[in-house]
Amino acid sequence: MNKLLTKAWLLVLCATALLSACQTDSDIRPDNAPNLRPLTAQESQLVRSANDFAFRSFATLRKSQADSNLFISPLSISAALTMTYNGAAGTTKEAMRQTLGFAPEATDEEINQSYKSLLALLTGMDKKVSFATANSLWYEQRFQLRAPFVQLNRSYFDAMVQGLDFTSPSAKNTINDWVERKTNGKIKDLIERIEPNTALYLVNALYFKGTWRYTFDKKLTHKEPFYKADGSTASVDFMTLKGGKYRYYSDATQQLIDLPYGNGQFSMTLLVPTSQHTLADITSTLTATQLTTWLAHADTASMELHLPKFKLEYEKDLAETLKQLGMGIAFTEYLADFSRMMEGQDDLFISKVLHKTFLEVNEEGTEAAAATAVEMMIPINLAGPPVLRVNRPFLFLIREKSTNAILFIGQFVRE
Repeated sequence: MNKLLTKAWLLVLCATALLSACQTDSDIRPDNAPNLRPLTAQESQLVRSANDFAFRSFATLRKSQADSNLFISPLSISAALTMTYNGAAGTTKEAMRQTLGFAPEATDEEINQSYKSLLALLTGMDKKVSFATANSLWYEQRFQLRAPFVQLNRSYFDAMVQGLDFTSPSAKNTINDWVERKTNGKIKDLIERIEPNTALYLVNALYFKGTWRYTFDKKLTHKEPFYKADGSTASVDFMTLKGGKYRYYSDATQQLIDLPYGNGQFSMTLLVPTSQHTLADITSTLTATQLTTWLAHADTASMELHLPKFKLEYEKDLAETLKQLGMGIAFTEYLADFSRMMEGQDDLFISKVLHKTFLEVNEEGTEAAAATAVEMMIPINLAGPPVLRVNRPFLFLIREKSTNAILFIGQFVRE
């Protein structure tokens, strides 16, 4: 069924619209008032940067996966990459700064502090929503991480730091078990194999579970046709909401539906193309600014709503995506500069950015999880020293160097 629900990619907007304008009405319980405070200037800049990164990375992924389900967590990706950024220097650091959208004038301390305070704010925003994030650094135990790098990620990302014997088969299981625990069992086997020259993993795990403010009646769930992009149809379970309230906007190209969880601070935002348009029409103009404009024009609606009930999983190595976004130097052996990361290892480079997500949408609400692992390697020639073999016919000369006189010339073609 996942293949049928192409519109599921739109749920990435949950991660980018967490702090957008929300409903405030009498349906919010007094004991679940949102824990609001004004964002600092740097936090606001961080949200703008993260949202911009979300749309750019999604658009890049969609170029090669336009007809497949997509579901990423920009917040998880950027958190793992920001921990990595704390170990970067020189042009590598500048490339990561531009790709992640950090303001040129922002200091490392401001960037890190903004992540720390923003994630803390999101964690306590709604009693009807479980939101949790965790970070960790796992390094090959024969190496030593630099103290300032460790301190930054411990202080601002509360990162657990642990050395492992990466040659042991149990090492990847230790990391994968941690990820599985932190995502409530939803993300499994993030790391499939640890390569011999892997030095470090920087891992973020994120978990979300939200209850709809207006739940769908299970008794009304029934099969309806789902119209695929190629014109064919499939029978899919649709949930029905009667008497609920949500934000709604429509124009000639799409309909926007903003469904609230709990006290309304978290929501699922869907953009549905009209019958004469496609997802490509929407994504061609989709930016953080455009989304904000559409949300600003949305009004409260209570029309009967039919929404697919579905579940999906997605995984991707984001290396090529991040290279296309401008971070190529960070993946290049002998050019990447992560000299602030590990003692005696100035030749580290990013080899993979493993990303895995889970999503389930049902009558009660939404459960979602994500994990991102940035894999750091050191250059290594596993084949040993270079070997030259003169194993085909060859020409040869005997000559004197000072005069360049050729004394003999010949060829060897067989014994």
